[in-house]
Amino acid sequence: LEDIITAPPIYAWYWQVLNWGVLSWSLCLVCFGGSWRDSGLSLAFGLIGGVLSLAAGKFSGYTNIFEVSVSILAGLLSAAVAKWGCFGAISLSATVVLLPGLVMTTGVIELSSRHMVAGTVRIFYALLLAFIIAYGLLIGVEIFNKLAGNPLLDGVLLDLTQCQSLSKWSWFGTFPIGIINIAVLVNIHWRHWLSVTVVAGISYGIFWLFKFHLGLDDLAPVVASFVLGLVANTWAKITGQTAYMILLPGEMFLVPGSVGVRGFSSLLSKDGAQGLSLALQMITTCLSIMIGLLASSFVVYPRGKLNSALLTV
Repeated sequence: LEDIITAPPIYAWYWQVLNWGVLSWSLCLVCFGGSWRDSGLSLAFGLIGGVLSLAAGKFSGYTNIFEVSVSILAGLLSAAVAKWGCFGAISLSATVVLLPGLVMTTGVIELSSRHMVAGTVRIFYALLLAFIIAYGLLIGVEIFNKLAGNPLLDGVLLDLTQCQSLSKWSWFGTFPIGIINIAVLVNIHWRHWLSVTVVAGISYGIFWLFKFHLGLDDLAPVVASFVLGLVANTWAKITGQTAYMILLPGEMFLVPGSVGVRGFSSLLSKDGAQGLSLALQMITTCLSIMIGLLASSFVVYPRGKLNSALLTV
């Protein structure tokens, strides 16, 4: 375990920085309904976030303010270009690596598996991180408004319905790029990129079908996460490798991290009803993913398994 912790990353520092930018670009188009212009701006701001992440790795003192500094800078820069793009899509894409959806989902699964301490800590940390990002974006907008003299944004407007999104069919071109970016982010070797992309593509295709064609919004994450867990656990049972590696990138596309940030930003902007609605949506989506993963694990391992990643207990 010590060798794994101290092992150097698979990808060099410049690939990691570039990955921040390209991941922001791809998720701006697929997850946040951004236009080509929004995605280009997200790429530039994501690269800045990647550079700051390197600084956080070099200077331990900066690690404590890394998330809030990236959020403030993303809010400031996104507000500066809000005339030419969608503020919500650009700012959320620029901070996409920080979004706490995976942490929240893992915490809910751990609580349901009776790991009370670990689950409670993860959920509290996810909520705190969502609040930090929302607060940082708010501070960045206020700084820009002060510098501009003529406020262009009143509070943090993370309303993605106002974005000029591309056709949903274009997602099938940008989705594989996003999955590969996530694989690089979590240090998955390039030999596994194809299998990771195929498994995640099957899961997201089902999510896309249920949500956008059948209109079953509440059922979509349940079925998508069930299929994802089913394929990942079956693959692990056949190959003897861990399911976590195959499951993680696809799961990160389903988790509702941006919903929590939008909820806290609404609360900070004194829109309590919208904030509570988004917070409830985040919790219900986490529960939906939890049900799908636990059900898939039961189907493949009806008697349980001794060694299991927490996301597939």
